[in-house]
Amino acid sequence: MMEIRGEEVLLPTSAVSAFPRPHWLQGRVFGSREEPYYRSHNLRITYEDAVALCAHEQERAGLDVLTDGAQYYEWEAPGFQLEPIFHFIPEMLGGITPYGPPGDGVKYAPFYKGIVHDRVTWKRSIFEGVVYAMKAATDKPFKVAMLGPAQQSVILDDQHYGSGVELAFDIARALNQELRFLVSQGLEAVQLIDVLPPYFQDGWQIEAQNIMFDGVDAIKFWHVCYGSVDGQRDVFDDKAAEMMPLFGQSPVDVIHLEFTSKGLGELSAFAKFPTNKVLGMGVVDAKNVMVDTVDDIAARIRKGLEFIPADRLLIAPDCGLGYFSRTVAYAKLRNMGRAVKQVRASL
Repeated sequence: MMEIRGEEVLLPTSAVSAFPRPHWLQGRVFGSREEPYYRSHNLRITYEDAVALCAHEQERAGLDVLTDGAQYYEWEAPGFQLEPIFHFIPEMLGGITPYGPPGDGVKYAPFYKGIVHDRVTWKRSIFEGVVYAMKAATDKPFKVAMLGPAQQSVILDDQHYGSGVELAFDIARALNQELRFLVSQGLEAVQLIDVLPPYFQDGWQIEAQNIMFDGVDAIKFWHVCYGSVDGQRDVFDDKAAEMMPLFGQSPVDVIHLEFTSKGLGELSAFAKFPTNKVLGMGVVDAKNVMVDTVDDIAARIRKGLEFIPADRLLIAPDCGLGYFSRTVAYAKLRNMGRAVKQVRASL
């Protein structure tokens, strides 16, 4: 059974990462590597207030591990929410210069690549402000989510390493320093966000995870993302069975995937899910503006229990809920919490 702060929790619950921001929080909150950490004092206060509201909503829903809701991301710019994914971490690391060539393909062309011109190093904390804001907002355990080293390595313009794998490993070393620092500041959980495994099942991705998580004393989540920008899916084929060997080799504690929007058909592959891992099951549709009913969510959870026992199943939405209105996002979350209570009572 999953332990949270030393206590065993049956059917633990968490959100994935993102929630919509209040309308009064606009623009980029944190500066890049050469700027002040906050763009302004007013932005800092506004951001910390938004984080407090986000944490409160998750507490109302009964979540066991909270998220900061990625309130520093500019969710209010439709179609351009990928911008911080491309820039937020690279612009804080040494060895990377922003404003490189456009991304590859039509979808990514609006987002410039960072140029890797030297060895990638950790310079200063990337998520320190997130941990500070969450500690002030809640007494419950919380996680910080970040794009992982494998994914970061393929969206950069490498002009130094000549090897995407070596680039990924140095990004992992930099993020390891970041995570060790954040844990020293009170972080209890971390979530790796990754879209590569459905496309490539190469073992170096796990080597990068081992480097990133070495010596990091926190609950480790791995969200395998099927794509969600403006409700658009990137992965249509069933890839769970092909990813299963990676899941078994990964050093993480929880592996989370989308199930509801894509359909529950892939659940059967998880009869072979590694027994030393917790499966994070997406039971709330992150691509449909209709609010999932409590009964529908409960039925999805019970379907998951046919393949994974309750002591190894974590309940979450399919993906982040940052693209919805606040009304819809938090209604979905509260219904998920009610459904979990319903199913727990029947076990």
